[in-house]
Amino acid sequence: MKRFLVAVLMLCTTATVHAADARNEITAENVIRLMNAERAAYGLAPLSADPRLVQAAGDRMRHMEDEGFWAHQSPDGVNPFTWLRVRAYDFERAGENLAAGFETVRLLVESWMESPGHRANILSPDFADCGIAIIDGSPTGPAAGKSVVVLFGKKRMSFASTAR
Repeated sequence: MKRFLVAVLMLCTTATVHAADARNEITAENVIRLMNAERAAYGLAPLSADPRLVQAAGDRMRHMEDEGFWAHQSPDGVNPFTWLRVRAYDFERAGENLAAGFETVRLLVESWMESPGHRANILSPDFADCGIAIIDGSPTGPAAGKSVVVLFGKKRMSFASTAR
């Protein structure tokens, strides 16, 4: 009986460790979860993943990989919001956070919260939607950790949606 109990305890401990690891892994769901925890601490509504912004973030990451750069403005003058237009996300407001070289979602979001511009995007009451793209390494070449693009947006209110 003791041997069985030890085995059950070891399985439970292992499962807990794997669950904790999964919650600290850099995934889109975990990034949104931690950004929303920060927003909740300030009484802000949560961000929701918007499929068009997810596609736009993927386009943005691929563009940086194809062109071999890592910056808010591309060397050929393409800004990050070009991809929102390509994906027909009609925005009133938009923002972008970039991060590279992180191994855990907690460190990633903590670093954004320590940066005034990144923090402002996460805590902006003007943003309701986001899209996230994540790759291993860097768009500029082999590197440790993950690279992350988050595009934030607020849809433009159309006349039809405001008329009663």
